[in-house]
Amino acid sequence: MYSHNVELYIQVDYIHVMEMTKDNMCAVVGITDMIADFKEVMRGVRPVVYYDTMFCMGDFYVSALLYRSSIFEGAPIMPLLMLIHERRTTESHELLFRWFRKLTSVTKVVLIADREATITKAVTGVLPDATVVYCLNHIIGDLNS
Repeated sequence: MYSHNVELYIQVDYIHVMEMTKDNMCAVVGITDMIADFKEVMRGVRPVVYYDTMFCMGDFYVSALLYRSSIFEGAPIMPLLMLIHERRTTESHELLFRWFRKLTSVTKVVLIADREATITKAVTGVLPDATVVYCLNHIIGDLNS
């Protein structure tokens, strides 16, 4: 019984919000310690984050908001928040960016993303002071296809 309570605590600390409508289910998940690390690393600088819908898991998509953590050797890219969603809509991505703003208090950010219109619209709608730049790998991939 005790181990279930610990496991539930960890899960509750991990899931920040779950939103369900008749057309879509979304969950924003992230580890509280990673959010604290992000806030420490980005103190006094304009954060640079990476966002992409990384893969489809059956009926759901997983989009990741990533950052480079300078507190670890080699400054690895770390996950900040993940969005698990059924539909690739502006509203789905807006949910993640609203929680990003709420959890980090960041409004001015440089966001590197692919050229998915729903992502760009969500970022500029929720974070109007954000600068959106497009990922070179995605641009090259688009040119090669």
